[in-house]
Amino acid sequence: DATITDAGVGGALGNPNLRGAFKAHSLRNIALTAPYMHDGRFRTLEQVIEHYNSGVQQSPTLSPPLVLPNNGGVRRLNLTAQEKAAMVAFLRTLTDNTLATDAKYSNPFK
Repeated sequence: DATITDAGVGGALGNPNLRGAFKAHSLRNIALTAPYMHDGRFRTLEQVIEHYNSGVQQSPTLSPPLVLPNNGGVRRLNLTAQEKAAMVAFLRTLTDNTLATDAKYSNPFK
């Protein structure tokens, strides 16, 4: 976001250098973990891909890979509809339905 409304790790640790930073989780079973982003703003993987394709905004805490090297602008993915669909299809391959439905993993306190 252009304006930071959630201090993230920086707020939790009291470290202004980490303001707006968040821990990224594994992509394993990503299709089963909606909603997405730190604030749950996206309901689908398609929305997440579209955000990174065209919706990223300049921010002082923008991740370096999303910043263009020469002018400091925002890097856009500029994916075609087919490329976006392929990326979502790939992310869905990271889902392990056997693990997700195995009763022995259903209660972490056992």
